[in-house]
Amino acid sequence: MVAAPVDQVRTLYRTLLVFAAVSLFILVAGLVEFAYFEPPGQHTGLKATIVGVYQYDPDHKTTAGPDRNSFPRTFQFAAVVDWSSLPKNVVVDARWYDGFGNVVGSVGPGTPDQLAGQTIVPVKVPPGFSHNLPGHYVFVVERYEGGAPVEVIGRRVVLVER
Repeated sequence: MVAAPVDQVRTLYRTLLVFAAVSLFILVAGLVEFAYFEPPGQHTGLKATIVGVYQYDPDHKTTAGPDRNSFPRTFQFAAVVDWSSLPKNVVVDARWYDGFGNVVGSVGPGTPDQLAGQTIVPVKVPPGFSHNLPGHYVFVVERYEGGAPVEVIGRRVVLVER
């Protein structure tokens, strides 16, 4: 008795259907995740005023020089935020993220009045290092609601050169 030949087209078609089903599952999971972390109606249109990113003097806790988008590794830097540009009843915070997604500097959360004395948000050099790691650093100002960040209201990207 001779075995029936294997239909290669049918095998390829079934494989294609499996990939399509997996793709649809990934798409639906992504949409559900997006809806969970970015719920509709959370956008307020607020914009935080990031005055700039400047060279930072940790000894005097001051900034100096012009607003810059890149720094050498040997320079410390900080963002300056104008909290008075936001409504008094909103809760916000500001954070620096390094290229690995680690928080390397922050203030808040609090109302703009509570953060008025913390307009300078420096990047902290990692423990055990004397300079910042090279890569892109992202400064983000977020609006909080219910104890969790719900909206990015300001963002700035800075490059630390090798």
